[in-house]
Amino acid sequence: MAPFATIETRWFFEGDSSRHPALRRWFESCSPFPRPDDLPEPEWKGRAGDEPDVYLLMPGCTDMGIKWREGTLQVKGRIDELGARDFGAGKQGRVQRWIKWTYEEVPAAYRALFTANGEHGLRTAAVRKTRALRMIGLDSGAPEEVSPGVVLRRGVGFEMTDLELAGRRFCSIAFEAFPDDDAVMAGFSAVVAGFLEELAAPLDVDASMSYPDWLCS
Repeated sequence: MAPFATIETRWFFEGDSSRHPALRRWFESCSPFPRPDDLPEPEWKGRAGDEPDVYLLMPGCTDMGIKWREGTLQVKGRIDELGARDFGAGKQGRVQRWIKWTYEEVPAAYRALFTANGEHGLRTAAVRKTRALRMIGLDSGAPEEVSPGVVLRRGVGFEMTDLELAGRRFCSIAFEAFPDDDAVMAGFSAVVAGFLEELAAPLDVDASMSYPDWLCS
């Protein structure tokens, strides 16, 4: 498939969303932008077959993520680190540019990399995920919330994800804008600031990182 370029910021927290009820209520109910009256609340979904995402770990390498997800090989590389951004009212996060390639048909030897934990020096991490997604469209020029199933040329995904790694539970919130261009960067900043303005709690830049950073932490 063609590479997919994004602009992202993400935060991780100890404990799943049940440990952060105020954060979950904010994610599910805040509404800083116009939205259809009949748009339902975000739906929480696990991966197909409740299978985890399996990451190939590369110690010391945090600018690339390689994972097996729902029968596909996904390779994601960080192409730019834009640094910490202040989104106002005590909310800070690291903003990064990424590009992702997805391969639906790969040789069996590639698939075997993700089942060979400990063999040939390879290490993997299985992360079970349950995610809820909201989608903000930018095609009209001003941000407006749409159903996650709507096809957009430009948009920002706003997600909250419960995570389980090695018996420990975490959660994450993230904003992911696409494609990576100047118009989307402006929309990304407006969307992130708009949602975070309605969050009462601060967000610490030390909790803001990518999945490769988190897996190496």
